[in-house]
Amino acid sequence: MKNINVKKILPHVIAIVVFLLVAVIFCKPALEQGVVMQQSDFTQADAMKHQSVLYKEAHGTYPLWVTSMFGGMPAYNIIYEGFWSPFYYVDKAFQFWLPKPLNFFFLSCICFYILCMCLRIRPYVAILGSLAFAYSTFSPILAAAGHDTELLALAYAPALLGGIILLFNKRYISGFIFTALFATLHLMQNHQQISYYTLIIIAIMTIFFAVKWIKAKESAHLLKAVSLALGAAIIGAMINAILLLPVVDYAQYSKRGGVLVMDGKAGGKTTGTDKNKTTGLSREYAFQWSYGRMESLSLLFPGITGYGSHFSQRDEEYSIFPKLSETSNVSTYLQEKLNVPEDQAGNIASNLSGSIYWGDKPFTTGSNYLGASICFLFILGMFLLDNKHKWWIFTASIVGIIMAMGKNMPLINNFLFDYLPIYNKFRTPEMALVIPQILFPILAVLTTQKILDNDDPQTLKKLRLSIFTIAGIFVIAGLLYFTLDYSKENKERTAAVNAAFAMPDSTTNGKMQAINQKFELLVDNRVYENFLQQSKGDTKVARAVVTALRKDRQSFLGNDILHSLLFVALTILLIGLFVYKKINSLIVLIGLPLLTVLDLLPFDAHYINEKSFDNAEKYHASEFPESDADKLILKDRDPNFRVFNVAGGDPFQEAKTSYYHNSIGGYHPAKLGIYDDLITYQLSGQPNFSVLNMLNTKYIIQPNQKGDNTIAQVNMQALGNCWFVKGVKFVNGPVEEMKALDNFNPKDTAVIDETYKNIISGYGPADSTASIKQTAFENMAIKYESNSNAAQVAVFSEIFYKDWNAYIDGKLTPVAKANYVLRALLVPAGKHSIDFKFEPKVYKTSYTISLVATWLLVILLIVYAVYSFNQRNKQIEQ
Repeated sequence: MKNINVKKILPHVIAIVVFLLVAVIFCKPALEQGVVMQQSDFTQADAMKHQSVLYKEAHGTYPLWVTSMFGGMPAYNIIYEGFWSPFYYVDKAFQFWLPKPLNFFFLSCICFYILCMCLRIRPYVAILGSLAFAYSTFSPILAAAGHDTELLALAYAPALLGGIILLFNKRYISGFIFTALFATLHLMQNHQQISYYTLIIIAIMTIFFAVKWIKAKESAHLLKAVSLALGAAIIGAMINAILLLPVVDYAQYSKRGGVLVMDGKAGGKTTGTDKNKTTGLSREYAFQWSYGRMESLSLLFPGITGYGSHFSQRDEEYSIFPKLSETSNVSTYLQEKLNVPEDQAGNIASNLSGSIYWGDKPFTTGSNYLGASICFLFILGMFLLDNKHKWWIFTASIVGIIMAMGKNMPLINNFLFDYLPIYNKFRTPEMALVIPQILFPILAVLTTQKILDNDDPQTLKKLRLSIFTIAGIFVIAGLLYFTLDYSKENKERTAAVNAAFAMPDSTTNGKMQAINQKFELLVDNRVYENFLQQSKGDTKVARAVVTALRKDRQSFLGNDILHSLLFVALTILLIGLFVYKKINSLIVLIGLPLLTVLDLLPFDAHYINEKSFDNAEKYHASEFPESDADKLILKDRDPNFRVFNVAGGDPFQEAKTSYYHNSIGGYHPAKLGIYDDLITYQLSGQPNFSVLNMLNTKYIIQPNQKGDNTIAQVNMQALGNCWFVKGVKFVNGPVEEMKALDNFNPKDTAVIDETYKNIISGYGPADSTASIKQTAFENMAIKYESNSNAAQVAVFSEIFYKDWNAYIDGKLTPVAKANYVLRALLVPAGKHSIDFKFEPKVYKTSYTISLVATWLLVILLIVYAVYSFNQRNKQIEQ
């Protein structure tokens, strides 16, 4: 104990206590007994993995194939079994074993703090950056939505950067160990898109440092640092091979590997096609959630395009942000001009709160706000700091902002989408804003440390320049405040609607249906048309409500400009007083983190508050109630049939049906590509019942007549688990195969691509006495029995995938793809047992790689620990 330097350790202990204290204060309701956080997308995830959880309870391990969504798909991106790893406990230790969502914010603080230590930032200065990174509004928004893996991967990214920086600073041993460890923990969270953006930061940083080293003739250091970084990253990737390789293997067969382009549908603008298949996601789909050019100002002014919309409820009390209150312009208009009672006007205005967002995205939960103080410190750093870090940080930040704009910066982003490796496998460009979320706080702490060093005689001059710069930004914001129209309206649609309502008659509804098909419905159109109908065609009333809504949008922006101005002014005041030696460094060290917390946490609290939590049992009962239809279907003892839920919403964008049933629909951003094609061309809109029948859709869930519950209608035409067909129609390519499904009888005919002709040949004529039936069913193993007088072609109502192997009487038999998504076999004459087994070779290979690499890193960590201990003892002795 006498060798422990308490004075050296104390700042780190204080930092950890601060991180824990802030997390507890912010997430206090999470500490209540028996509560869970309400997370909208996590509810979907619960439904997606429910079958796997039940399977594990019965078999002791998660399945590699699930049947509850989209007819069946690999479980790699849902939940599946890895192996026991000590790094699981390391991961939990870094999270301090805290409950959700405290663990997210604490881990983010700790990992950013580690980065700061690698940058040799003072511990108390590091607290500022850690809090700023962890509580940037994107993090609580992700937590509220349930994007847990995204948050955890983001949290580990700064620590991974720290390991790379150690290598670049010639601390090769510790840098290698840190990089390997945090690459492992980062990749273990299994969010490839966050890893991709982290890699972009590292690549840009490396390029800047490489140029510097080459100029300084330090090529040997460049080679050593980059080689060690790659080696450490490879170890991290190998440890996570069990997560990564199956996903990589599956990706080429998922919709992210390409979708069918036919008749001008599905493809949108793409990266190109190969045999009518895109080579990645369609650009139109991938770029849906693109940040607007002006919307990027939300980093400093969160209400620039109206935030988004977030709702949470607990015990009949609810939280809405942003909320139009009784004093809003909408409510005031309703009260003063239409004599609507105050309470009623307030309720109407509150119901319009979801219409405040008017940015370029289809919809959103909230803005990416980094904090006014942090933004100013970033600007100040561009004037104050030397060139070692600021230019790579600035460049990477700009790259992140441009990438987040997606379709709104087409010249650059279309090029990146077409040519940047792997980029066309991802969607949601706005996620690239995690790059400035990581980097702005880094420059902020470097700037703060530079100020506290007080070693630059030009500090005051550079402070003035930064003030002029931020003032210019506020002038631009002020001009936007007065000149924007705050509208998101399809004016062509409005003109058509006005014409339809000008002389209302029996044809008005038909005209509106035509308008819906021809013109896009934007948020202002929805509000306008709603009040147009309520006011029986009074365009003045409808237009006045929309105008009042736009004034409310303007008010929100005005409040945010004043808010940011206040915190920038206080930051400038604090720094100015220190530069003029009116206050000491302690006040700065306390003041800047305090300003950051006071700036960010109240905004974060719109997304995580006491309404965000609920009793676990109550929450489960409310999210997954058994409807009348569910109860009826669950009585069916048949182990293998499917359900199609058309009771409300898009059946292919909801997973709750999969909680209880094997669903035709589901929710997953990386569903099988062939099934996504089937949805696009056969199941969306008016579904093809022949396709539903071949998918063994035994029940169709519909709303009852009252609309207060659901009923299950039995589909008597469902074809069952398997059947012999009378004949085969061979087609050439996916387009012909898909079109053949438009008008065919799956009971009699199998549609098969010519590439399988060599394995589907020599079958006899239809045999009415032939029989085939399923005898056993599990997620990864299905058994059948057949009996026929001649060779027959059997179609199995199971989704085709390359890793399903078929065995007839124990002999491996090639499987053909039939009817675009199903499996087919040529079954010989006689009695036979048929087994289908899910046997992905990639899983076994990746399991071995992960196991070996895990223990390799464990040995390296032990050796490093012994080495560090010995080095420390030598230093003490000296």
